[in-house]
Amino acid sequence: MANISDNNGLRGLISQYGTDGAKSKAGIEKPDSVAEKDATGGLADKNVFLKLYIEQLKGQDPTAPQDTNDMVSQMSQFSSLEKLSSISDQLKNMTTSLTSNQALGASSLVGKSLMMKADKTTVTESQEDVALRTVLPEGAKSATLKIYDANDQLVRTAKLDTGQFDWDKKDDAGNVLPPGEYRFAASMVNDKGEVSALTTQLPSRIQGVTINGADGTVLNVENHGKVKLTNELEILG
Repeated sequence: MANISDNNGLRGLISQYGTDGAKSKAGIEKPDSVAEKDATGGLADKNVFLKLYIEQLKGQDPTAPQDTNDMVSQMSQFSSLEKLSSISDQLKNMTTSLTSNQALGASSLVGKSLMMKADKTTVTESQEDVALRTVLPEGAKSATLKIYDANDQLVRTAKLDTGQFDWDKKDDAGNVLPPGEYRFAASMVNDKGEVSALTTQLPSRIQGVTINGADGTVLNVENHGKVKLTNELEILG
């Protein structure tokens, strides 16, 4: 490329690329019929480059000419910016799609139950049984579960052989108890005969879902408020 640090170089560059005849002779522009066909091809990009470059030459200070490398660098930056803008748009579309899918998936959790640390739960008529979870320490000699109704009357006593117990909603006499709130108390006896309480987990109903909040996807759980959705949660059907 001609040196544009002096007037002779500038005139040479313009005479070489700045006229229609020179560009046609150099093969930069094709006849109208062909140029129309290749308007989106590489030559069209070269023509845009030349037009921008010549306009910059016209407006530059002759005592401080623009370095040709700067123009090439600018065009490279323009191209990179265009590609980054395209990638940004694609990422936005992907984010929108993922958010929609997440919203559909999370909305399907409403009405299901989540195992939460608690000693009370509301039993509904549609439930077949009530799942209870606890952890039996290695030193446990025996463990017992006691269930109380809303009036704090003992209705069921069961032995815990494992950390999981499914209550069939029946009392000690085998009668099905009505819906309502029930309290669960689990305890263990160790080798020394000492009695200690055990922490229990009970199902709590998922009442709603918040998508893309300050804490991400959050479940609104009965008697527990907002609970962040993670892979560690045990969700029951």
